[in-house]
Amino acid sequence: MAILSQSQIDSFHRDGYVKYNRVISDDAIEDLRSALDRVIANELARDNDDGLPPEFAFGHDRKHDTSTGRPIRAIHQFVNMWKVAPEYRKVLDNPLIVGAIKDLMSTETVRLWHDQVISKPPGDNAHFSCHHDFYFWPLDRPTMITCWLALDDATPENGCMHVVPGSHRDPRFQPVGADMSADIFTEPVPLGPGEPGSLYNDIRTWMPEQTKPVELKAGECMFHHCLNWHLTPPNTSDRQRRAFVMIFMPDGARYKEAQSPNHCCTNYLGLVDGQKMEGPNFPICGAP
Repeated sequence: MAILSQSQIDSFHRDGYVKYNRVISDDAIEDLRSALDRVIANELARDNDDGLPPEFAFGHDRKHDTSTGRPIRAIHQFVNMWKVAPEYRKVLDNPLIVGAIKDLMSTETVRLWHDQVISKPPGDNAHFSCHHDFYFWPLDRPTMITCWLALDDATPENGCMHVVPGSHRDPRFQPVGADMSADIFTEPVPLGPGEPGSLYNDIRTWMPEQTKPVELKAGECMFHHCLNWHLTPPNTSDRQRRAFVMIFMPDGARYKEAQSPNHCCTNYLGLVDGQKMEGPNFPICGAP
């Protein structure tokens, strides 16, 4: 049974993102927040990585980490939270989230590429510059879709997602020579007469006022294409802005080492070019 309407699917294909409804309950939100607090406390007290997946050490501080020269922060990012907190693993099988991903990908089987919990505490985490995700990942074609699930109300004041509609299919916003034909969703936007041949360097300097904010209530989510350009402004409020970010790929996606040879989720797995991304590190989501 389809989760999204045809209008929502068409909007995603046109704009590269779509805002969706509430997908988890208040109780589930509290469970996720409590689990995050537990993990943060454990990490701040941790002296070693025993028993943790290698990628989980990436993106946050521990009590012995003085290399940054700043006061230790509770969290920047936790990668593959699903491997250490069962409350987050459960969300990966959420029928509304996985059903929507299947609708957008037009496929029956989807896998997790990886997840991350990200946070912009009040007065912390500055402007995250405009970027898109695909070329940071060692994957062979841009068929991934991200679900950005709000754990707190997300607004422009506390750093909600901002997107550039249509940028996922506009060749002006891609690296010179990028093969857009690998995108399964839509044909590239044709360039008009006199339009610049490339805005790739320019878009990376864009500020929030040049983009579109996507406000979410806690428990709501949005989906965005892996070539959609996006940013998050600073949290200038006195409120938390936490989110659980899940990146899905169609079953059959393949490894491409040259694109991101040292990615923290794959650099210890011994994968070879062209190998399917499958197995326990990339679970099927929504399986019965």
